[in-house]
Amino acid sequence: MEPDYALSISGVLLAGRDDAYLPATAAQLDQFPGLCVTVHDTVIGPDAVAMRFTEHGVSNRHHRRLSTWGGVTLFRIKNGRLHQGWAEEDYFARKRQLAQATCDVVQSPHPAPWDAPCEVPNVEVEAIARAFLNDSASWADSSRIDEISAEGPRFADLVAIADITVDQLFSAGNRGAFHLSCTGKYKGGFPDIDTALVGQSVILRLAGLFDVADGAVSRVQVCADRLGLSRSLMDPK
Repeated sequence: MEPDYALSISGVLLAGRDDAYLPATAAQLDQFPGLCVTVHDTVIGPDAVAMRFTEHGVSNRHHRRLSTWGGVTLFRIKNGRLHQGWAEEDYFARKRQLAQATCDVVQSPHPAPWDAPCEVPNVEVEAIARAFLNDSASWADSSRIDEISAEGPRFADLVAIADITVDQLFSAGNRGAFHLSCTGKYKGGFPDIDTALVGQSVILRLAGLFDVADGAVSRVQVCADRLGLSRSLMDPK
């Protein structure tokens, strides 16, 4: 990891390996001292890598209750080390499990995630992916969307997406990864949010992996920052 490593997650930029990222990581390990990460899928390129994963462990702040939560992270690599990262995790599911003393099942791991082939970037694949990701109608097509969420409302039911910014995207062969910032209107769906806030302008952040086949996006694995969305509605700026 480079000294100037920066991670963007949940609308927060942790800029600096030693001053920002490592203290935040240490705080999470204080809460979840036996934290485990199970990797389900990877996309590997010469200067970028991404993975779908589940974190799971026992929380010292919640009477040692168990929880699991999925996510996607992607990294740019410099000098053979991580330089920039973008991630979203399903903290909304973690919050529910810790509150209810329930624990979701961890999906099967990838048998050899880091032995996946390193593929070169493909500009045609990137163009196809960008066109799909930038089209708000794409997110209403659940046939190609594998949402990394457990219970509760799906993000497409929460937000009417109007505009999309591609914060980061890379390809490796016919696959790739992305991070998006989506603006739109809150549609309702959170039971603890005042219905008077329906129609409120919101930002929803997504991170995911994509597959392209026969000139079209065939599958998207995506994690949305549902907890960040919920919190923004509870405390609108």
